[in-house]
Amino acid sequence: MRYRLINLKPVLFISLILFGSNWLGAAESDQGSNLSTLLGQVVNFVVLFGGLTYLLYKPLMGFLQHQSDRVATSLKKSEEQRLESAQKLQQLRERLKKLDEEIDIMKKEAEREATREKERIALEAKAEAERLKKLAKEEIDSLVKSSQRELEVYTLDLSISLAEKRIEERLRPELHRKLIYEAIDKLGTLDEPSVNN
Repeated sequence: MRYRLINLKPVLFISLILFGSNWLGAAESDQGSNLSTLLGQVVNFVVLFGGLTYLLYKPLMGFLQHQSDRVATSLKKSEEQRLESAQKLQQLRERLKKLDEEIDIMKKEAEREATREKERIALEAKAEAERLKKLAKEEIDSLVKSSQRELEVYTLDLSISLAEKRIEERLRPELHRKLIYEAIDKLGTLDEPSVNN
């Protein structure tokens, strides 16, 4: 704040006038005149307040103008800050509204994504189940074929074993000799030249 310094010369001048008027008032009071006392007091009052008004008018007006300007500036800044705060508040409300909309969009997108993911997982699970079924069926088919081959080999071995056993039971030495002679006879007939040639 800038204040004007009061010039000391007028203050001294006014002080002398006041002192003089008081002195005059005191001198007249000795004479006992009420009118002169009243007149002295009025002069004192006029001189005192006139001088004070003269001396303090410009600094007081400057101070009051400065204070008025400061209050006006403060009010203007307050109004600007209020308007700026109102704008920021409006922007924040709009952002909040947009955020709510964005959150709703994100929720819907997340729900759609979750549904797609659920469907994808279900399809993969179904494909995996089909693959496992197919593998199990192939494994079962392979085991069945292997078991059938083993059963066929076992059956064949058992049949051969049974046939050998039956042959041994039927093939007695007499029958064995008879078969050998018959085979020899057949071989002998094969070696003989044909009569038709």
